[in-house]
Amino acid sequence: MKARAKLAESCRVLLSDEAAWNLKAELMRSLWRAPPSMQIPGCLQGTCIDFPLEAASLNDIQRAWTSAIRRRYGDDVVKLTLRVVPKHTTLLDLSQVSAFKNVIEDRLGENRCLGPLLSQDRGMWSNLPNWQVVKNRMLAQGLSQQTWRWLTHQKTAYIARINWGQLSHLSWVNFHAALDRKIPISWVDKQTAALHGFGGLSTWLRRNHENLNSLAALNILRGTRLALERRESNLKLEHRKELELEEFPLITDWLLGSAASATKHPVIISRNWTYDTLMSRQAHWHLIELDLDLGRQNVFWPEILGMGSLGDNIEFIELNSLNALLSEAKRMHPCVPSYIDRCMAGDICIFHLQIKGHSPQRGTLELRRAGVNAWQISQLKGPCNSPVSSQLWGAAHLLLSRAN
Repeated sequence: MKARAKLAESCRVLLSDEAAWNLKAELMRSLWRAPPSMQIPGCLQGTCIDFPLEAASLNDIQRAWTSAIRRRYGDDVVKLTLRVVPKHTTLLDLSQVSAFKNVIEDRLGENRCLGPLLSQDRGMWSNLPNWQVVKNRMLAQGLSQQTWRWLTHQKTAYIARINWGQLSHLSWVNFHAALDRKIPISWVDKQTAALHGFGGLSTWLRRNHENLNSLAALNILRGTRLALERRESNLKLEHRKELELEEFPLITDWLLGSAASATKHPVIISRNWTYDTLMSRQAHWHLIELDLDLGRQNVFWPEILGMGSLGDNIEFIELNSLNALLSEAKRMHPCVPSYIDRCMAGDICIFHLQIKGHSPQRGTLELRRAGVNAWQISQLKGPCNSPVSSQLWGAAHLLLSRAN
């Protein structure tokens, strides 16, 4: 009653701690004071309104904000908006739902689980006699009749965050509908996020959305899922970026190449595959099926250390030829195809490290040029790109000291 803050229409209905703190700061800086003509609401009669803002906690601000929202728009509008826009509801959403309250209530009375679909195209609200309007819009975007029937029978809003501009969302819904599987919405969103990082795969799915039961489409969808699971299992951001920049493009090449080929014995990605199987298969495709096998003339580049030992049980071998990289790919399953051009240009050099003993350890070390005669460690990985022990890291630094 004593202060006022300017709020944008994009302000969230459910205040986070940061938003509550900003609102409190704005109110404390406000110079506005309620004029004498403004009457205290009857529901606040007898309530102390001289409570100092400085003493208000963030919970107090959040409760007061929620209470003010409910008094301003009404409980029915707030609940209706949360059904239509379940995530990140804003003041603009409240205003729009309030303006078309009757139309929305009629549609949700027919099928409540499809409420989130309404928020994707609000231009339909002024003329929405039935769900057929929404259905036609989704069919125009590539949704199948089977998927629409699947969606209308769900008890949970599985597609609460569909973006009309990305048909890959609908492709994933199509895929899981075809398999008759019910999955949480978070899974669908993560699958789609992976597709965004896979470039041409999203385009391929949009162009072939009616054939998602074909072998090529199932391979693409299952291969992307395996890649996504590996990405989600890496908690460090730099490891995720490395997957997206170095490994995912190689997988994309193989999946698209397999989808375009017409071999008599196509590769089928089954549910028993792992990410390591996927990486091994794409390496085989890049190095064998693209005529980079041992039958092709070998290619060499200058070496810096060759081979030798770093102690009693530690040995290293520099991979200075195409066939050497091929052997390493078969043995360790790294992303060798992405190294060939850089090795030939002299930008990097690859070593195979091995610690002998009762529990032998192996690793593939990449040194990247840091100057004319200087090198630095860019990565060190075990079989199938797994992390290595501290012993192998110590051997790698010892090898780096020799290279420099």
